[in-house]
Amino acid sequence: MSGREHLLALAGHMHLVEHSYLGAEEGFAGPGALHLHTLAAVSGSWWSGPLDERGVPVSLGRDGTPRGYFLLEVDGTAAAVRFQPTGRPSSHQMRITLDPGFPRLQPAALRDVRHGELLGGRVELAQLFSTEILVNLFDGGPRSLVSATVDDRPPVVMERSLRADPFVQELFQRAAATLRPWVEPVPSTHLWAAPLPDDLAPGLHTITVRALDEYGREHRTHKLFEVYALAESE
Repeated sequence: MSGREHLLALAGHMHLVEHSYLGAEEGFAGPGALHLHTLAAVSGSWWSGPLDERGVPVSLGRDGTPRGYFLLEVDGTAAAVRFQPTGRPSSHQMRITLDPGFPRLQPAALRDVRHGELLGGRVELAQLFSTEILVNLFDGGPRSLVSATVDDRPPVVMERSLRADPFVQELFQRAAATLRPWVEPVPSTHLWAAPLPDDLAPGLHTITVRALDEYGREHRTHKLFEVYALAESE
């Protein structure tokens, strides 16, 4: 394939999403880098996990990718791949979670956390200093750009972070009996992180996320969340 200018390699089987750019260090002579796009399986986590409202296993991927499929778009010498989650609109390309951090250092702490709290949108005032905004851009990669805006503050460039998605860790631990025995969270190559501002006042706030994916397409989403203060009696 060396010497060809317009190349895109697509691969599967890994049950996760990943973008790699192969150059001289990997033995590709160019020109440029060979874009290798690994596509998640249609079955997600092997058709396992808790059932959704239709009675179908959610099959959330080990890297946090929802169950879905991919569409190849070709226009002359330009090619792009688009992720389509099943049962959701095509605009559903990322998930925002709020992770307070330290309670989840010990898996046993999950039993004291309300199920779905990572998605629920409530942060205790005293936990602001340790809480991160996490964005899983389902088909993102090393060349994707993600930024987050809280209320009317300036946007913050988020950092790509190679680690397991805490939302996946929580779901898999709580629903372990519904999963295949080999299904475990793996580090996600499309997770971005930024600190939540620690000076937010109690009340409702908004996070707006803007992302440019590996093919230069723009995606946007937002999340409402509440900052609350515990009463002294609590």
